[in-house]
Parts: sequence; C-alpha cells; structure tokens
Amino acid sequence: MFSGFIKFLMLALISGLWSQRCYAQADPGVIQLKKEKVSTLHWDYYIDQVFDGRVQGQSLGNIWYAEEGGKPKNYSADISGDNSKAITDFMLGGLARNTSGTPINIRILGCNIRETNLNTHISGQVLLKLQFELQKSWGIQPLTAYSTTLKYIRPVHKTEYVGPALKTVLSDGLKFIQDWVKKEAATNVALAKDVKLSFSDYLEDDPDTVYYHKSRPLIFDDFKAAAPRNTKYQAAIFPSFGYDMRRELVNGVIMVKIDLKVYMVKSASWASQMIKSSYSLNHEQRHFDLVKLIAERFRKKLASADLNPDNYEGIINFEYLDFYRQMNQIQERYDEETGHGTNRVVQAVWNKRIDQELQEMRVMESGI
Repeated sequence: MFSGFIKFLMLALISGLWSQRCYAQADPGVIQLKKEKVSTLHWDYYIDQVFDGRVQGQSLGNIWYAEEGGKPKNYSADISGDNSKAITDFMLGGLARNTSGTPINIRILGCNIRETNLNTHISGQVLLKLQFELQKSWGIQPLTAYSTTLKYIRPVHKTEYVGPALKTVLSDGLKFIQDWVKKEAATNVALAKDVKLSFSDYLEDDPDTVYYHKSRPLIFDDFKAAAPRNTKYQAAIFPSFGYDMRRELVNGVIMVKIDLKVYMVKSASWASQMIKSSYSLNHEQRHFDLVKLIAERFRKKLASADLNPDNYEGIINFEYLDFYRQMNQIQERYDEETGHGTNRVVQAVWNKRIDQELQEMRVMESGI
C-alpha cells in the first residue's frame, strides 16, 4: 500500500511537471516564422534593407486560445525570438539577391494580427502595409505601396493556422514588388537604368529673333533697336544661348533630346547709321560666332559627361550656367582686346581664331 501510494504520487507529480513543460513550450501566443525562399525568379533588383516603421516593442496583436473544453483566453501574439528581426530576415531572404542589380528598400508601415472570439471558432485577419523605396543620392525615392488583409477562420484550440497566414501575407508582399518592377521597368522613370543624350539645333527664325546658322550671316536689318543717346559705342548686339530639353523613357533608358538655341534678339540690338559697313558688321557677327562656340563647348561637355538617371538634370543645369558665365566673360574679353572693333590688327587675330575653332567644331562644314 505504502509503496503503491508513493508510486502514484510520483506519477502525478511527473505528469504535472510534464504538462507544465508542454504548456510552456506550446505558448499559444508564440508564432513561428522561418526564413524561406518565396521566389527564385531572377531579377535586376534585390532587397537591400528592411526598415521596421512600427512602434518599437509593439506586439503583433492578439490570439484567442482555449484547451479542449476550456474557456477561450486572449494572449498577446508575437513571433518566436525577436519580432522585428524575424520579419526583417524573412523579407531580406525571400527573393533572389542579385547585389549587382539595383537595391530596393522595404519600409514596414504596419503588420498586425487581429482575432475575434466567436465562441465556437475564431475569426482572424492578418494586415500588412509596406512601402517600397529606392535610396537615391538626394534622398528617398518612393516607388509604390502595398497593403493587404488575409482573413481566416480557425478552431479555438488550434493556433497553428496563424503562422502560415502571416507567412502568406509577407510572401505576397515580396511577390508584389517583383511583379510590379517587371511591369513598370520599361515605362516608369523612377526605375530608369541609363541616360542617353541627343542634340539638335533650333533654326526657325521669328520676326524678332535670328537663330544661328552659318549660311545665314547677320545683316544690318537685324539690328532693329534705336541707338541710345550719348553712347560712346557705335553698335551693340545681344546674342545668347539656351536649350529646350525633352525626355522620353524607352525600354528603361531616359532618352534626353536637347535642342540648342543660339540666337540674337533684333529688338535689343542696334547699330549707328554712320558705321554700317562690312567691317563693323563683321565685328558684331563675331560676337554671334563666339556664342555659337560656347554652345558647342557646352554640347561637347555634356556628350562626354558621366550621366545617370539621378544626376543628369543637375549636371545639365550646372554646365549650362557655367558656360553661360563663360559666354559673358569671352564677350567682354573680345570687346576689350579689339577695342570694340577699332583695333583692326587684333580684330584680324580674333577673326582667324574664331574661324579656326568653328572649323574644328565642324560648324562650317555642317552649316550650323
């Protein structure tokens, strides 16, 4: 009797300890999320970083659970181990990682599990909200957002449905960005891979503007403004240059078409009647030629520039302003050295120098 009682007691204690261990290991609020490949499809991108934008320390939500015949209780739901790291690792490792491609970042804006106890069963849903981004030199370029809700029904005493539901929404988020990139790569400028420039020259004159063309030299009728009173100069021309830029995305390449405009404004240019000679007209023509040369240097500089979709606009604008300053500087130097055309010897030197550079830039041969 005594030995039998001790045996029964020991068995009861062992059974109690075993059930406590099982309960501790089978915490209904703990969700298993293991890393796995969601897709092995090759793509020219990879997930570089995953930022968890949720409140730090926040659980995934709530889980209802009851043992067989027991009363349902509400538990705080979390992923086994580190909640944030588990989701981050899953998102980082779910797709093919081609680090020679373009990096994409994921920002987790929301990831929640919500369950409602309906006594006979549990109604649940997993909500996910993501933002996909590119890290540019100037900051963050948002690409697209993704949100989804997966609903499920499960028995109150079985929580193993929750982990697969969480894995499904995370997997669907990764498949979404892969499909989105495949669809958008050829037409979305944010995903452009390269930049190519082409140039043309604007040649259509209008009533108040002469656009530079070698076969159309200046004539005195182009100087429409009245000469100012008490000026020490005999003529003045107001040439300048600018550009129009058009962009088109073709198969992931930004095709940039730059239309160069080298021009003089008739209503801002004037010439005194007393100096209307071929020599004085040549001096003004050389002002115009110098602007053309500056524009050609601008074209040449851009053609050899290291441009990419992130920097091309800034580089084009910077170089334009730089060459615009050069234009003003060389015009001043030209007038200073030639004495505004009065020094015929120096004027001849400038004429030769300008003609030589025009020929080197192939302006004379091309006719523009």
